[in-house]
Amino acid sequence: MLNELLAVTVFSGAALASARWTWWRGAARGLPALVYHKIGKPPEGSKLKDLWVSPEKFRSQVAWLLAHGYVPVLFSEVSKAQKGGKPLPANAVLITFDDGYENNYTHAYKILRELGAKGNIFIVFNTIGKANLWHDPGTEPWINMASMKMLTEMQESGVMEFGSHTMSHPNLEKLPLEDAAWELTESKKQLEAALGREMSAFAYPYGAGAYTPAIRALALKAGYVLDFSFRQGKTPWPWNREAGPIDRLFIKGGDNNLDLRLQLTRGASRLW
Repeated sequence: MLNELLAVTVFSGAALASARWTWWRGAARGLPALVYHKIGKPPEGSKLKDLWVSPEKFRSQVAWLLAHGYVPVLFSEVSKAQKGGKPLPANAVLITFDDGYENNYTHAYKILRELGAKGNIFIVFNTIGKANLWHDPGTEPWINMASMKMLTEMQESGVMEFGSHTMSHPNLEKLPLEDAAWELTESKKQLEAALGREMSAFAYPYGAGAYTPAIRALALKAGYVLDFSFRQGKTPWPWNREAGPIDRLFIKGGDNNLDLRLQLTRGASRLW
């Protein structure tokens, strides 16, 4: 009897652990848009470790994508396809980074360049060459953001393209609409003037406002062709722009290549 109870307990535990991963879900259709933040080692005492992916893991993940036939694409390619131009490759994937950290240049850009892949960064304009001033330093020390020189080099290489992440990274839902509109329009204007390229893509800081009609209307009015949420999932492609923004797949610091595969095929890797 004891052995039977032990067997049931072990089996139940294994089943529960297995169910945590989403292998049993049906396939998720749509354009996979991966979202990273910081590539490197989290500072001592960091409470935001999920936002840090080690250079070794990032390299392994990009190599896995390429080995499995995925084709990393740029914002401009997605924008052209959305407007009826050249269709995206069947296995297109967007590699995106939020905020524009210096480590996106020192680690991510160099890894992408070495492997022959492409990426895209959403830039907070007012923090270029400064620090991530919207973060609470009690949660994690401020770190350096990429400089304009770094951004220019990445753009000229053809490895990286850029989109807007507002002027100062506010929660847009907490701003008066006129202030939110300024964050959206001014960041596009300033980035285009500084980099000499159209900023066709926008990501909502914290994901706030992506599914709020009044806020999203401001993004569309500002002239962005593509807008991205922080909601977990894949958005069907071809994309119905009027139905909502493009969802993304959040890659966490603890994720491995199995997580990556489940994200891409199931729209999420774990339930908790």
